[in-house]
Amino acid sequence: MKALTFVTILACLFVSACGETNSESTVAVDEHLRSVAVGADTCVFDQTTKLLWQTKTRDAGLHQASNTYSWFDPNEANGELDYRGLEDGGNCTGSKCDTWHYVQAVNREGLCGYDDWRMPNKDEIYSISDIRRMKTPPTTDTRFFPLTEPAEYWTGNDYNFQYDTAWAWNFELGHDRVDWKSAAKFVRLVRGQPGELEKVKE
Repeated sequence: MKALTFVTILACLFVSACGETNSESTVAVDEHLRSVAVGADTCVFDQTTKLLWQTKTRDAGLHQASNTYSWFDPNEANGELDYRGLEDGGNCTGSKCDTWHYVQAVNREGLCGYDDWRMPNKDEIYSISDIRRMKTPPTTDTRFFPLTEPAEYWTGNDYNFQYDTAWAWNFELGHDRVDWKSAAKFVRLVRGQPGELEKVKE
């Protein structure tokens, strides 16, 4: 009887310890984010990377979650091969439906009091992805990014080895992928200079 009681106590302690470890792990990943309200705007600040992220709404306009954009940058090379991408190739409201015009429009608006919003690079968008959520996508913390689509979002990175392509981040499967710049995808803008930032595995 004493042996059985001892085994039972050990089992309970083990389960309890496991539960505490999992809880601490979740906090370490998720609790570095906090919502920041500026007037009518809400953005998300990452206390680890020091980046400020755009949030989305259901309302028609610049921040509507369902808006899509083609990848476009008029400053890219435009010679025998045109690396600029496709202008106005998405489906959106509030601006032309490409990444360059979208960034310009959000900066003119002054989201959360700033006018230096930009496209995130691969490592930056990876920092708000949580691969543990693959079974119930999107792979991000939906407490802070509640209208994230389980789909691909453009990054600001060209792909060096294929003409007219760029990197996107998949919030359904939690990884990056290359696609044609003419493809219509979702966008989430960022601002700030990152501090601690884990690199995406190539």
